Amino acid sequence: MNILQLLTSLHDEISIRAIAAYSKILKDNDCNSYVFAPLGRELSYFKRWGAEIASQSATSADIVYYKAIIKEICKIVSSKSIATIHVYDMAGYKAALQVSKSCRIKIIFSLLKATSEETVIGLLNKTIFGEFIPRVTTLVPSKTAYKELLTKYSRKNIDLFYVPVPVDFTIFDEKKISQERTISLATQWGMLEKPRHIIFTKAYFHSKKWQNQIIKLSANLEKLPENIRPYIVVLKNRANNKQVSEFEEKYFKNRNSVLCLMDELTDLEAGLKLSTIYLELNNKNEFYSLDILNALAMANTVVSWQNSINKELVPDEFHDYLTVNGDIKKLTQNLTDLLRMNSRKRDFTGRTGRNYVINNFNMKNMEELLIDAYRTLSFSKAS
Repeated sequence: MNILQLLTSLHDEISIRAIAAYSKILKDNDCNSYVFAPLGRELSYFKRWGAEIASQSATSADIVYYKAIIKEICKIVSSKSIATIHVYDMAGYKAALQVSKSCRIKIIFSLLKATSEETVIGLLNKTIFGEFIPRVTTLVPSKTAYKELLTKYSRKNIDLFYVPVPVDFTIFDEKKISQERTISLATQWGMLEKPRHIIFTKAYFHSKKWQNQIIKLSANLEKLPENIRPYIVVLKNRANNKQVSEFEEKYFKNRNSVLCLMDELTDLEAGLKLSTIYLELNNKNEFYSLDILNALAMANTVVSWQNSINKELVPDEFHDYLTVNGDIKKLTQNLTDLLRMNSRKRDFTGRTGRNYVINNFNMKNMEELLIDAYRTLSFSKAS
């Protein structure tokens, strides 16, 4: 079987990881994985995992599927004898539908970001007299979301499969991260002169709710005794200048000495090695976070909002660190408890999280699930 993977954006980290993992599994099962993607350094990453680059856009980090691009994809489908197009967002799905008008292909969709009923039913299917007509085989990374959708729509003949996205342990390997890289990063942050615990987090500047939450949280942590007062390293993560300026005005106004705004990191694993706690305050409540798994893989304790998907990603021992959404008082207490831990207990906590990810989110566990989903395509008709 020859599969074409459509990647719309190089900013889509979870899709990049999924394509790499799927390519490796497909190669090991005598299938060929081709990638149609924007131009960027991730292309060599795909090759390393067994994919072949079918084509790439010239300069952009994102692809717009206009007519010329659709025509190019059709040529690839024909020349490579592609049987299936695997897509990862609605733009890719719509492009695959356009291709299917000219070529006989099957479509498989990885629902990595939005796992809601509305997305699956409203966007992927059409209705005729109240009956849902499935257009694609759909992979859902969350077991909770998969069970809910399967239970509710089992009579509608919708092809749903539970396939989690594994962590790339060739990157998040403690032994391969040199001390020099980590010290260099700590020097860049100015944290060697005055050592503190480091809490690592991503920014969601577009959300006023997130801005207010992180300001309130940092103000609470600033009151802690000097020996446990942390740095919260906030990764800017492609924010625009207006959003950053608005946020800086808020936290400078509060004279905050806990928050540290950092430019986007290319050396994420070194950054996570510096920290002991990963703080995830994503304002999207039900969201499959590869960042949480990456942090656990680097032995960080994860503190986040409480929801069914986070409970899947975080080991049972850490569920107490999941807080009801918006409860800053409880969130402060959870972080304070972690900061007061002795080093031996903190190391044990970190190892617990890392072992959980190694045992549950590895390639071996995912291989059978993915191949099972692909095999169902051989029994279905092409579009």
